[in-house]
Amino acid sequence: MRVKKSSVFLNVPFDRGYERQFLALLAAVLALGRRPRCVLELADPGEGRLARTIRHLQHCRVSLHDLSRAGRFNMPFELGLACAVSRLSGPHDFFVFHKAERRLDRQLTDLKGVDHSTHGGTVRGTITCVLEVLHTTTADPTPDTVYRLYQDLFQLARELKRRYRRRSIFSRAIFGQLVEGGAILAADGGLLERS
Repeated sequence: MRVKKSSVFLNVPFDRGYERQFLALLAAVLALGRRPRCVLELADPGEGRLARTIRHLQHCRVSLHDLSRAGRFNMPFELGLACAVSRLSGPHDFFVFHKAERRLDRQLTDLKGVDHSTHGGTVRGTITCVLEVLHTTTADPTPDTVYRLYQDLFQLARELKRRYRRRSIFSRAIFGQLVEGGAILAADGGLLERS
């Protein structure tokens, strides 16, 4: 199986209340020259979501898991899958985000000893968390630079929701457009080289 070093799997809640943070995740991942991936882009050829999610995780070198919405059991489950991929088939690094300090220790006691990043439920906090865990060089963008990309991506998301007549950005078509459009915006902003 070929692992794509630049691919970052995103395990997040797909609800309208999380849209701004999701766009912040996309902006930060794209600003670092990486490719955001998630289950939204997976078509169902009849094999079921579990097999597709595992395969997707195996192709990504890194995964980011935001467990700030405790009532969603599929997100801790997907984190468990990432842990298994990391331990059994690797290489795979996973990072856990949460809204509040120490809350994760009470929710998932099996993860004690695994550090998590706290974003406080904010766009800027989310950007900072991603930059901290995926930091690679001194040339990485600053949080302010990524925030400007986030603002451009937010405008693109509004336009895409209007164009696709959707109330939410969490659809396969919109996700693909956000990633492609975000990469162009990042390149136009001097964050990436155009390919």
